[in-house]
This record gives sequence, structure tokens and C-alpha cells, in this order.
Amino acid sequence: MRSLAGFVAIAALILAHSAAPARAEGKYEPVKLLHNEQQLMKTVTEYEDLFVRRGYRYSSPDVEGMVSRIGERLAPPPTDPYIHYRFHILRDPEPNAFALPDGQIYLNTGILALLENEAQLAGLLGHEVTHTAGHHGLVEYRSVRRGIVGVMVGGMLLGPIAVAAGNVFLRLAVYGYSRELEAEADDRGERRMLQAGYDPRQMSRLFEILMQDPEEEQPKPATAWSTHPQLQTRVETTRALAGEAIAGIDPETLRVGAAGYRRMVRRICLDTVQDLIGADYPRSAYQLADRLTAEDPADAPRFIALGDAARALGARSLPGGESAVTDLEKKVNIKRRLKLTREESEVARLATPEGQQNLRRNLETARRSYSRALELDPDSPEARRGLGLTLEQLGDVEAAGRHLVLYLRARPDAPDRPVLLQHLDRIMQALRKSAESAPSGTGPDKAAPEPGKPVPDPGKAAPGGENATPDQ
Repeated sequence: MRSLAGFVAIAALILAHSAAPARAEGKYEPVKLLHNEQQLMKTVTEYEDLFVRRGYRYSSPDVEGMVSRIGERLAPPPTDPYIHYRFHILRDPEPNAFALPDGQIYLNTGILALLENEAQLAGLLGHEVTHTAGHHGLVEYRSVRRGIVGVMVGGMLLGPIAVAAGNVFLRLAVYGYSRELEAEADDRGERRMLQAGYDPRQMSRLFEILMQDPEEEQPKPATAWSTHPQLQTRVETTRALAGEAIAGIDPETLRVGAAGYRRMVRRICLDTVQDLIGADYPRSAYQLADRLTAEDPADAPRFIALGDAARALGARSLPGGESAVTDLEKKVNIKRRLKLTREESEVARLATPEGQQNLRRNLETARRSYSRALELDPDSPEARRGLGLTLEQLGDVEAAGRHLVLYLRARPDAPDRPVLLQHLDRIMQALRKSAESAPSGTGPDKAAPEPGKPVPDPGKAAPGGENATPDQ
């Protein structure tokens, strides 16, 4: 979604400097499109194919079927010919969801991975279909349209503004509407949940989940689902509304659906762990992976995900520390992320005793996780890869080499093969040096390098053992 975020950000910039949205309520009766809005709606309709062509959509027929089934139960009959409800999943670890005015509803994999049960999914979908049913995109667009047109006539940044105007509905959907319209969507969404048989109290729990901040960087760039002060208010408001709504109703008759939902989104959760690691949010990845192993302690891929997340933590502390982080400290964390590369940040952390201790602890956690995965599935190549890289950092280079060799045998076409061969080169050089320095008749010294410090770069070679090199 990164290229998508680029052109959405243009619209966000224009609207932020043009005019503040007028406060308004949704319109739940037919709304005729004005002339300029017809072209904008045509552009919105094209997003559906655009997201497919650019590879943004996530393929999971079972989860897509569940989302569509629940969404169709919650969506009211369309009031206009340009509204046709359809429900899709985007691969993006950001915990967000949005609705477009023509009935396209999108849920990010990041938010599906965080939800605990089907009722929370129903609350999320009830909120989003209300945005479309209440024409919130049109209502908000009409309140800011004059500011956009005025800037265009003034001739400033005409090219980017033309793009921004063409994507204004998308910007409004992704970044959220006015607080009044968001509150309206919460209220009506809860009512739709109850009408569909779901426990509306799960709406407030949804907001509590979204308030979690493993990276200690909130407030992050605002989306409809990540604005921290607003979320606290929404927790309290939706909890009160739900209590009133179920008065006189037996809570046992209301659907929650936890176990089935979490089984359904298992693959999405595992992919989200990797996506969070790739986006340099390892603490969020670790928190999710830790939850996955608790849910099913007999599933090897979950322990591989936990090992990957622990290794990606590097010299970071674990999420959920005892000390509270102030808003100022969170802003400093955000600035540090923007200013420093991953490598520079890690070097700075390793320069402290605390960072070195964190690294040792995280590597030991990774080692235990990969070892547990191999106990559950001795033939898992991915567990051997992770364990090999972890043991290399811990200094057990001989065992590291064996695991990496076994991984490359099982995955001869692995995309990371060239990188791993470089690791094996360094490991072989370390073993040679250790053998040369060892007293006669003893084996190689396995204790050598400190965690986080790579062993010297050697010539092309691979560790012996098991009668073959990776290429054989």
C-alpha cells in the first residue's frame, strides 16, 4: 500500500490547508450526484480493479467469504443505483478499514489479525457500511469542495491538486471523517450488530484493542481507527450505548464467535507478523506472534513467527514494559524512526548495556522458539533457517552452519540463497580461525563472536558435516 499512500497523502495535504469540514449528519435517503461528483464516483469505481492490478488485494477465499457474509447481513438496502456493496481485503499491516461511497468496503490484514472474534468483525463492518449508507463521503466532500476549487483556480500546485481532487473520496475514507460522522457510524454500527444477533459490547473492546501501542509511537499518522484520544472517547461512548441497547436481552443469546474466527485468520496473522517485521515494527510483530503461540502451542509455524519477531527485535526492549511512556517520548520515537535508518538505530541501541542485554534475551527467545518449532515439525526448513541465523549471532557458528545447510538443501531455489551463502562463508572462516587457534587435538572453539557482531568475511566455502555443501 505504500504507493497508494503516496497519492492519498497529496489529497490529505490539500484538504488540510484548504478548508475545515463543516459539521454535518449523514443522509440515509437517495442522494443525487452533482455533475463533478459523477466523474469522481467513476474514479472511485475504478479503484476496485486498480487494487487488483497493483497487487494490493489479499487472497483468502475463506476469510473473504466470511467478511462478505457478515457484511451483507449488516448492510442496509442501497438507496442509490451507484451503491453496490462488496467486501475486500487489502494486504497492509496498518490496522485500518475504510468504505468508499459506491459500496466498496476494504479491511486491512493488519486489523483482521488483531480482532479477537467475529462480533468485533461485525462491529467493524457495521461501522464501515454506515459510512456508505449515510453517504458520508459525499457529505464530507461537499463541505470541503469549495476550498479545493478555490486553490485550483488560484493556480497553485495545479498538477498535484488535480490528482488529489480525483482521489478525494479515497482520502476521506482512509483518513477518517469528522468526529460527528465517525460517532454516527459507531452508533448505527452497534445497532446493526445487535439486529444481526452480535453482542454490541464487542464494539468498545475493538477500540480498546486498537489503542494498544507496542511501538510506543502513538499518535501515529491518523487513520479513522488509530487516533488515540478519539479512541478513548469511543470506548466509553460505545460501551454506554451497548449497555442501553442490550437492556432486557439475555447476553447468552448474542453471538461472539471467538475460536472459529481466530482459526479462520491464522494465515493472515502469520503473514501480518512478517509484514510488520518488514515494515520495521518488530514489537507489534512480537506481540501478535506471542498471542498466536498462546492460542495454539502445537502449531510449529506460530513458533517460527515468534522466533522471527524476537530476532527482529534486536536490541529493542520487549513491548508492554512497566514504565509508562509519555506523549513527548512517543513523538521522539517517531522522529528517531524518520531520522535514522534501521541499522543506525540498532547501532545506537547496542552502544548501551541495556541494548546488549536486550539483544541477548531476544536471541535466546528466538532460539527457544525455533527449537520448539523443530520439536513440533522436525522437517521445517524455515525453523532451521531461523535457528541457524540466531545461533550465528549467539556465537555457536558450527551448529548455525549445519542448520543453514539443511535449509538450503530443502529450499534450493530460496530467494535469500545468495545472502545465506554469504553467512555460510563467514561461518566457515570463523571455524577455520577457531581450528587454527585451538590446541592440537581439540575441536573448534564455538564461543567466539559476541551477539550482534558478525564474524570476519571469508573466502567462498561452506561448513563441513553431513557429507555435502549446500550446492550439492
